Amino acid sequence: MLPSSAKFITQKLTRATTTLGNNNNTVTVTAAAATTNTLLQQQRPNFVIHNILSIRSKHSKTQIKRIFQNNPAAIRVATRNQTLPKAITSPPPPLTFQPFFQPNILPNGWSAPPTPEQQDVIQKRNELPFSIQRTGNKPNNSIGFLPVYSSVRIGGTKRTTIIKKVSGDKEMFLNELRAVLGIGVHDLDSIRVRASGSTIEVKGNRVRDVKMWLAGLGF
Repeated sequence: MLPSSAKFITQKLTRATTTLGNNNNTVTVTAAAATTNTLLQQQRPNFVIHNILSIRSKHSKTQIKRIFQNNPAAIRVATRNQTLPKAITSPPPPLTFQPFFQPNILPNGWSAPPTPEQQDVIQKRNELPFSIQRTGNKPNNSIGFLPVYSSVRIGGTKRTTIIKKVSGDKEMFLNELRAVLGIGVHDLDSIRVRASGSTIEVKGNRVRDVKMWLAGLGF
């Protein structure tokens, strides 16, 4: 489809050809046709480039993510063309600290920490570069929960997992969290640290997975 300026030139050429043809001015018609072809060749690349730029800027980053999530064909084509974003293709980091405690998580989310008799588990837990503190202020000095919660916002359309009371080496904690949840190292949108520094938010409801991992480390 030609732009409006090219259509205008074509219409002018048609009228000029009719008029000049009646006067047998063939040379002038040929020159006019050559000039018009040159103008059309100059117009077409600009028009194509303009269309490409408009298509590329048509979708926001969020819309592009939705296209990839809701359209598996787009993922197949991007995989074949090797144009998938790094957030999708990057693998998770390796797990540094393997679980060394077998927890028993109840339906309400509570799990018993290691007992004082399990000194080997407590020692391994204390050697970790990061730590997490359970909730306090429980009646009868009972043991609290792991501070991992689910959050639902924006009318139920956004579900996240909140991890609180994290201390120690935050980078190592995030690295281990990525390895456990299978989140790529270049995926910067699935995990973020809140301004307080001790609270981490993970995209999706991953409460069960996070609690199993933390309880397996003796917390």
